[in-house]
Amino acid sequence: MLQSLGNYVKRVSSLPACCCALLLVATSSFAQDRYDRKDFNYQSYKPSTSIGFYTNQTCSFINIDHMVSLKDAYDSGAASWGASKKEVFANDRSNHAPSCGPVNSSKGSAGPKVFLSRSNDGKGLEYEIIRFCEYVRKYYAVKVRYDLSLADNDRVTFKSCGIARVGYKQGCMGGC
Repeated sequence: MLQSLGNYVKRVSSLPACCCALLLVATSSFAQDRYDRKDFNYQSYKPSTSIGFYTNQTCSFINIDHMVSLKDAYDSGAASWGASKKEVFANDRSNHAPSCGPVNSSKGSAGPKVFLSRSNDGKGLEYEIIRFCEYVRKYYAVKVRYDLSLADNDRVTFKSCGIARVGYKQGCMGGC
């Protein structure tokens, strides 16, 4: 990024100095506003089980999954948090679940609806999410506890798991 920024600044060097300085500040601010997992300072730990939370199956390799992923949190409000709140969120064990390695990789930073569709998308890794509604309720509770937006989530998914009133921040889609 910095090298390409340097090349860009060279190309616009014919602009007055004040414009180049403004462009440099704006571009630097933009670069700092990108998601970086390291900003959350997550401290990994060894799970105390070999049973995956989502599948209820014994796994050969267990990861700790953030039910509300760090990327999801960042995109739904955590971008504005300070370093200490990001670290508290990343290490909040109520947002963690032991997950079979391949299932965790498949879930990635997805929310509930996309995660469910990935479990049976026909692309090779097929698994059944046994505790889907328990996951959805925990996901929702974490989002509410940390005042994160639910605007990018599917209301039907929440309703199907018994969460009738979903308060959406940042635009309040369908009633705040």
